[in-house]
Amino acid sequence: MPRSETKFHESRRAFIIMRDAGLLVAPTNTDISHTQMLKNMDLYGRDLRYVLMEMPRGYCMNAELCLYQGFSGDTWKLADANYSLVQQYIPDLRALFNLNDDSNMYLGVRVGCVGEVWEKINKTTIAEFMKLR
Repeated sequence: MPRSETKFHESRRAFIIMRDAGLLVAPTNTDISHTQMLKNMDLYGRDLRYVLMEMPRGYCMNAELCLYQGFSGDTWKLADANYSLVQQYIPDLRALFNLNDDSNMYLGVRVGCVGEVWEKINKTTIAEFMKLR
């Protein structure tokens, strides 16, 4: 992994919400990527791409949540259909990352260069997100 990618991955804590498996969270102080988390669960090829495209994933960095899904294209957004799934896990994410109702949340990213912090889009707060349907 290039140094800049490792540095970014170490600066945040990744998670994936899987409809049937629940919340998967990367260990603290690790540079593990979402892809590597899934490969560690023996997901490869079509199954891996399916999870990346269809399941919410993201990270917490600087007391902010960033959620998205996608595998290709310029913008990866959290699908409206997954809002209720994410909302089920907000209490866990709040406790895990010491967040509150006023904590910022982003519901997508614009894909950028590997190792850089991609532009976060669709800003809201946890309280406002919990009202969305």
